[in-house]
Amino acid sequence: MRLDRRDFMKMTGAFSLTLTADIFAAPQKANKKPNILYILCDQWRAQALSCAGDTNLKTPNIDSLAKDGLYLKNAYSTSPVCTPHRAMLMSGKYPSNTNVWKNNMLMAPDENCIAETFVKAGYNTGYIGKWHIDGPAKPGHVRYRQGWQYWAGFNRGHAFNNGVYFTKGETKIKVPKGVFEPVHQTDLAIDFINSKAKDSEPWFLLVSYGGPHMPYTAPQNYMDTIKPDQFKLRPNVRDMKPNHRRALHGYYAHCLCLDDCVGRLTGALKSLDLDENTIVVFTSDHGDMHRSQAQSYKSKPWEESIGVPFIARWPKVIPSGRKLDSLLSTLDIYPTLCGLCGLENPSGLQGNDLSNMFQGKQGKKTDCVYLLIGTSQDEGAWRGVRTKQHTYAYHINKKSAYVLYDNLADPFQMNNLMDKPENKQLQSKMHKLMVDWMKKVDSATCKALDNI
Repeated sequence: MRLDRRDFMKMTGAFSLTLTADIFAAPQKANKKPNILYILCDQWRAQALSCAGDTNLKTPNIDSLAKDGLYLKNAYSTSPVCTPHRAMLMSGKYPSNTNVWKNNMLMAPDENCIAETFVKAGYNTGYIGKWHIDGPAKPGHVRYRQGWQYWAGFNRGHAFNNGVYFTKGETKIKVPKGVFEPVHQTDLAIDFINSKAKDSEPWFLLVSYGGPHMPYTAPQNYMDTIKPDQFKLRPNVRDMKPNHRRALHGYYAHCLCLDDCVGRLTGALKSLDLDENTIVVFTSDHGDMHRSQAQSYKSKPWEESIGVPFIARWPKVIPSGRKLDSLLSTLDIYPTLCGLCGLENPSGLQGNDLSNMFQGKQGKKTDCVYLLIGTSQDEGAWRGVRTKQHTYAYHINKKSAYVLYDNLADPFQMNNLMDKPENKQLQSKMHKLMVDWMKKVDSATCKALDNI
């Protein structure tokens, strides 16, 4: 049959309309939510990165994350010690709510954990490494895994050359002989990522390395790379004895090993074409003094103890190459990850959702980080606040001033302004700021201390 032009146009028009209707009637495939690879180190201070200006080591893989993502220069551990930080990370709540004030305490099994929130949103979850919020067991089968589905972890311990972990039951599994624990944990993490590569559901994997925490050790090739006799020490370092220098040597060597582990993880994402839709976070639970202020370890109010690295990369969503001085506290992490993934924040979270700021948009900011160590009954307990400019801390048992610094004028905190007449107004302002925070999120401590 021969069609004239008018008939042809009618037919093609009808076909076009039908095709268009079919296209729009078909269900639209929703964009998959981003995966999360959260890399949590133990005792890695903010300053110990080559991208942070430390010339004693090179961390090219972590530097690359910072170059391709967001690097926060003012990220702080709200309580710079392992268990309290981890409980706050998992719950999004202060110790006054969880009652987890110090190391080796149990986070309540019914506490709503970040993993449980993500499981409800359709995520597959996995946890590898140190947990340290299931009481004092060493290294210990973890009884309450609180939403983490895949499990290759343990409660606590730093036997890097003789590691063990648990999976489905209480049977202890040994890390293969001669394999440094973080290297094996990285192997497990890559296996997890491979197993989820073709899944339609997003995943959230938390890799909790036990280093560079003491004992300060690493495989010999990393030890040989670090030159302790050539260390450029921070200006506030005092009383650095040979054993302290050996500790710093092992610390830096362990950092090098972990940088290689980070490179293997990000390489696995790229090889599986997962890097574009995976949020990668690199951070730590707290820092390490290494003789700054003549102090060692953590639990102190100085930058080397409270400051942690925090880098977040998500190509095309988190703008690359930004180095910000915006504040971030431990409590902000849970709500921010929810915000980035489009999840509604559970009720009761006590931090800020900084996801807009992460994405280069206008949004909430953290103006002050509340700092705490111990209860009012614990010797050496203190409370404090860290703003962009100042650090203030107060001994709550002694009811006495501890430290006050202007961090912009004095970045190495070598001039304690506390109790100097000319700083009376500043000290009073910072003390009131601390007390206001205590009233808001730490009321029991505030009530226990009259006339603070």
